[in-house]
Amino acid sequence: MRLRKAPYTEFRRVSTSLDDYASVDSLPVFLVNNIPMMYVELKENDLISFMSPMCPQCRSRNVVKNGTCLRTMENGTVFRVQRYICRDCRYSFVARPPNYGYGKHYPDDIREKSIRTRVKTSLRKASSLFRILGNVIISHETIRRYVPPPPDMVMDSSGYFVYDEQYAHIDGVEKYRALLKDSKTGDFVEEILDDLGEETLKGFFLRALSRFSIHDHVCITTDGYHYESVLGMVSERLGIRIKRQRCLFHIEKDLAHRIKDARMEEHLDMAKRLVRYMFFQNETNLKKLGKNMDAVLALTEGMSEKEIVGIMLDKINSLYGGDRIMAGFLSLVRKHRKEVFLYLENPEVEKTSDLAEQHFSIQSWLFKHRFKTKEGLQRTSYWYHRYLSTGS
Repeated sequence: MRLRKAPYTEFRRVSTSLDDYASVDSLPVFLVNNIPMMYVELKENDLISFMSPMCPQCRSRNVVKNGTCLRTMENGTVFRVQRYICRDCRYSFVARPPNYGYGKHYPDDIREKSIRTRVKTSLRKASSLFRILGNVIISHETIRRYVPPPPDMVMDSSGYFVYDEQYAHIDGVEKYRALLKDSKTGDFVEEILDDLGEETLKGFFLRALSRFSIHDHVCITTDGYHYESVLGMVSERLGIRIKRQRCLFHIEKDLAHRIKDARMEEHLDMAKRLVRYMFFQNETNLKKLGKNMDAVLALTEGMSEKEIVGIMLDKINSLYGGDRIMAGFLSLVRKHRKEVFLYLENPEVEKTSDLAEQHFSIQSWLFKHRFKTKEGLQRTSYWYHRYLSTGS
């Protein structure tokens, strides 16, 4: 390093021969085992330049000066940095301050704040907040680069998952966010899919389950009715047993839609209430049975949840088995009894995909409409759920 006063000027010129073009996550230059070898305190209007500049893009020495620009450190010190341009690849870059490394004139706490701000709002608004509140000039592109990608690692697993998908606009095209989330640990894998075809879903489940340290069998709670063949192919490919629990909330909602479309809401209102109590046996749903509450209590008193389900199915069949809509519902339940009532055999299984719904509901508008690129949406989603929502 060389420190000298430029002739006929009021500022000093700080030059360095170190060409460290490491990533922003590397240690600052002039540090060995966290011990500073040399420290130069920058003063107002000091000029930072390279003795022998090298292009960080193509490593060429065929570099010329390209003007200067101002930078503001976190303590408010304004200094000038030399700009360069490579004659070979036309890449433009600037000199870095000493003890900070290339692109590291912002300390770690500023970088942490930029990640939090970016996740909560847009890039340009985050940049404006730094300038207005902290008197720190930091570009929106720098903030974007500071947000790290989700780490590619194998996560521990409880073996109990929830799955859901949500539409999103990526580069102006409607695509889908697919989510597989461990219901116990909270770890998740999220991807952007072009469609929801069998091959696309199979690929997602294969990649997602491979990211977890899984056992010889897993349980996945899903909505809808179109995953049976997909999960069968995934099970065969991975050599594990996949048990599926159908989301009870979606089954109940589909029944309500059929009743509404048939304009049978008044006639089948009690049938809907009986189904809801059968799926979700709590005091609130029991009271909604009205005048039938005492009769249901007399039939089910002292019985287990599984026994109550059997009694309620028989009761619904005897009262409404002749109705076309309710007959279809009962037929579905009987045909897929293991998938509808898997939670009765294993209380660890989630009855609904509500955990996945909650995952999507957090800042849903921002994720679906503001972060319109695949990379931006996935990075933002990951760091919101892992970094901000935990408060760490």
